[in-house]
Amino acid sequence: MTLRSHQSASRLAALAASLLLATGCASLDGGSAPVAAASNAEAAKPVETKAAASKDESEARKKDREFDYARIQLDLAKMAAESARGAAKAAQGAAERELASAKTSRDHFKKVTVALELDERALSVDRAQQFVLESEQELKELEAMYAGEKFAETTKELVLSRGRSRLEMAKRDLELSQRRLDELKTHEHKQREKELGERVTKAQQAFDDAKAAARRTDLEQRLAVLRAEHAFEDAAREAPERARALIEEREKAKESKEQSKDGAGAGAEAPAKAEGAPAPAQKP
Repeated sequence: MTLRSHQSASRLAALAASLLLATGCASLDGGSAPVAAASNAEAAKPVETKAAASKDESEARKKDREFDYARIQLDLAKMAAESARGAAKAAQGAAERELASAKTSRDHFKKVTVALELDERALSVDRAQQFVLESEQELKELEAMYAGEKFAETTKELVLSRGRSRLEMAKRDLELSQRRLDELKTHEHKQREKELGERVTKAQQAFDDAKAAARRTDLEQRLAVLRAEHAFEDAAREAPERARALIEEREKAKESKEQSKDGAGAGAEAPAKAEGAPAPAQKP
């Protein structure tokens, strides 16, 4: 073998050794990579499971809270509805009583007060007329009595002057009584009747408004309660365990109440049965 051939063989051997070394390292790295990836995935699984469990627990807790909120909101809506309906009913009742009172006052004025006051004024007029008549008669008697009297001129003038003054006052009293009667007929009664009529009109309007407000309140509260019930139903679907627990709790409370009623009834009937029960027969 020549020197050149020996050198070439040496180079080929070195190159083969290098290739073999590179191939082994590559295969070594390729086999360890999947193992490491699998190990990392296995290690990450518990963390992901814990995170998912924590998230589910948080969602469940949130749904339970929403269920409790919806239940309380429903109770509040029912209480508010009952209170609002009671207030509206009371307002309607007050308006109805005011309307009845206004109508009673108006009708009583027309049927009783008008006639009574007119009769009183007419009596005053008649009394004044009678007083005028009596005063005129007394004055005439005095004038006739003192007509032929020659003495006591001072006394005569004094008595006659008093008679004339009394007659004048009687006439003025009659005139005033007549004016009061006319005022009562033409103005005062009409004005009072108008005021009473306006009171009835206002009371009727207030009563109609109260009725409408009561109907509106009823509809508004029915809508509020219905919305609260729907929200509660939605929350119950999202939290079935809490809804089931609430139903069971209410059923137990209902059964306990019924049992307490039955026990009270049995306790009340026991003495009656004991009193009416026949005595046991004695053995011979």
